[in-house]
Formats: sequence, structure tokens, C-alpha cells
Amino acid sequence: MNLLHTFLCLSVCLVNLFTSPIVFAQSSELNLELSDVSSSESPLSAKNSKEITLATEREEHAASIRRGKAWRTNLYALGGITAYGFAKWEYGQRKFHFKSEGYFEKDSSEGGTDKLGHFYTTYGLSHAFAWGYRSWGYSDSEANLYGTLSSLGFQTFMEFGDGFSSFGASPQDMVANFLGAGLGYTLNRYPSIASKIDFRMEYLPDFSESFDVLTDYQNQKYLLAVKADGFNFITNPLLKYLELQVGYYARGYEEYDARLPDTRRRYIFYGIGINVSKVLQRKYKTRVLDYIQLPYTAFRKRHEL
Repeated sequence: MNLLHTFLCLSVCLVNLFTSPIVFAQSSELNLELSDVSSSESPLSAKNSKEITLATEREEHAASIRRGKAWRTNLYALGGITAYGFAKWEYGQRKFHFKSEGYFEKDSSEGGTDKLGHFYTTYGLSHAFAWGYRSWGYSDSEANLYGTLSSLGFQTFMEFGDGFSSFGASPQDMVANFLGAGLGYTLNRYPSIASKIDFRMEYLPDFSESFDVLTDYQNQKYLLAVKADGFNFITNPLLKYLELQVGYYARGYEEYDARLPDTRRRYIFYGIGINVSKVLQRKYKTRVLDYIQLPYTAFRKRHEL
């Protein structure tokens, strides 16, 4: 007999030794009363109990399906980025290491556009994951939280993979990831704020060269749009289709050579644009253009930093 069995036997003996027989008698009487109540239940009560049990079982089954879909989606996402990293980003070719890249300084990596890329990706993925969770039956609050955590986990995993490549794991990238996740959570949590602002990427690829949309910072712009449609005091139907935009981009970092004249340039811009998403929604129920800015749909002025 092992120690666990000995402990259980002693526990049972102590309970029988120090517990009054009156307690057991009262317990028996209580059980008898409960049995009488149970047996006196009406057929309607029994039917209701059965329906409640079936409803509980159905909910548990649905919850199990939701959890399975969530796990599979996250695992597929991590598997996909791992495969892409080995194929495109040199994963596994270096020992794990960190690399400080700076933020928006002129001598930083990509002039800071890559940091906005991390911010934007985490922000957008938090909404994509949340949409998936919501479609599987999670509540809005659960979908918002789980979507944000999945996005941040995905981006953190990718940064960990970068640590095994020539890129290195960047603390600045992780800061951008956390901030992007924060904005994603906020706009999902507060629809009134989401109706007023969007964060978008504008991308005009150069098809004369090979490009990678995830890292082609040379041809990307990032902007915050403040939409007139979200403000109740603006009642003119035409003004509802306008928005204010402010953004940032950098150029000349890909071809930069320290031995040649400096080609690196950083720009901020502002202007008035058309809320193309609102136009599109007159016919199609989609919000994809809340995240993508179509080129040539705004009047802007830029300033070099």
C-alpha cells in the first residue's frame, strides 16, 4: 500500500470516528426529503430539466468547436509564417541575436517606414483575427481580446524568427507591434472611435522589379484618416464623403550607398481625401478600404524632414 492509499484510508477513518451519528441521520433524512421532492416533480418540470440539459450539451459542443477552430487557425498562421521566413527571410541562418534599428531617424533602418509596417500589420491582423473569432460564435468582447492576443502573438513569433536571421530581433519592432495591437483593440472596443478614424497603407508597387509587399517599404505610405462621416455635427451629405489625412513615408533607402551622395528622404504629408470606403459601401458591404488607401484619391501637400 503506497503513501497515497494510506492517507485516504486514514482520512476515512477519522471522518467516521469524529463525526456524530446524528449528522449522518440528518443527512439521510435530507436525502430522503430530496428524493421525495424529486419523485414529486411534475412531467412539465422533468421536460424543462431535459431541455436545459440538452441546451447545455449543445453549448458545450459549440464551445468545443470554437476552440478547435481557434487553435487550428493560430497554428496554421504560425506554420505559414515559419515556412515563408525560411523561404524569404533567411530564418535559421544565424544564431539568435538582437539588433537595434532605431525609429524614424534618418540613419535608421528604412527611415522608420518599417516600424509603421509592423504597427499596421499588427493592427490589421487584430481585426482579421477578431472577425474570425466573432464568426465562430465568440462574443464581441471575447473576439476583440482573443483577436488582439492572436495578432500580437503572431507578430512576436515572427520577430523571434527574425532573431535567427540576418535581420535580428528588433526591440523597436516589438514596440511598434504593441502599439498597433493597442490601436486595433481600441477601435474594435469603441466603434464610435472607429467610425471617425482609420489607419491605412497606400501601396503602389514597382512591377519592373521583384517586390515583397510585406517589406517593400520603398513603395509604401502610411496614413491616419479622420473621416467626416463619423461626426454627427457634419450634416452635409457631400462633406460626409471627405476626410483629412496625415501620413509619413521614406524613399531612397533601398539604393543608399554611403560612398555616394545621400539619397535618403523622409516625408510627412497632409491633405483632403475621398472616403472611398464609404463610396464602395453604397453597393458592397465591405470595409476593406478602411485599411487600404487607393492611390490618387487625395489632394496632399508634403514636407521633407
